[in-house]
Amino acid sequence: MDLGRGRLMVFVGVVLIVAVAAGGFVLWDTDFVHRGEPASDEFNASQKGHLRYANLSERGRTIVDRTVERGEYVVESEGETAPDFRYTTDHSGPGIGWYLVQRDGRVHEITTYRDSPGFVAPVLTMVVLFPLAMLGSALLAFGAWRQRNDD
Repeated sequence: MDLGRGRLMVFVGVVLIVAVAAGGFVLWDTDFVHRGEPASDEFNASQKGHLRYANLSERGRTIVDRTVERGEYVVESEGETAPDFRYTTDHSGPGIGWYLVQRDGRVHEITTYRDSPGFVAPVLTMVVLFPLAMLGSALLAFGAWRQRNDD
């Protein structure tokens, strides 16, 4: 009674499919990045992109606090971002990914952007992940068929 090969094929197939799924989640992950540093520019509340800390939403104030403390603050979902900021992928300007925030009498330059996988993710998906998923599916199906017919 040879239970080894069929079960091994099923096991390897399942492992490949799970690995591909996990790899896809990591590969397509988008982060929302906030970077901060002391600003050399003067604050002018009437200019676009110049924000007073007190006028920010609660989430916006939290993001500014953490960004100023750490220099960089990253959140992993759009739900954790603030409506006060826009997150760009390629171009920033006043009020669009670039802000001067006046907080406690000091001015901080805050830049925000969306860090996404770009061109690499689709290529890796088509060249690596899709073939591995097909191989895993084939091993799973053939291993199950072999187990059933060998009994």
